[in-house]
Amino acid sequence: MHYNALAKAAASLVLTATALVSSEAQEKPPLTDPARWVAERVKLWQPVSAERRFDDIGWARDILEARRLAAEHNRPIFLFTHDGHMAVGRC
Repeated sequence: MHYNALAKAAASLVLTATALVSSEAQEKPPLTDPARWVAERVKLWQPVSAERRFDDIGWARDILEARRLAAEHNRPIFLFTHDGHMAVGRC
């Protein structure tokens, strides 16, 4: 039983080391054009449209426009205030 636990621990260690080495190989920028590598990595991390549902909301620029639109469409106003940077997705 002790041998089985030791074998599992060794296998786990080998698999973890292999995963780390392979991920490090993928993460390293090519020596020829690191700026292009960074640009591609940034592009991969950008949210897709399904993750940006917040942008689908018909936001009004100010309270006067919101009041005009509310009266025009007979709809209520939802007032959302925020202090910070909405584009980064944090409140």
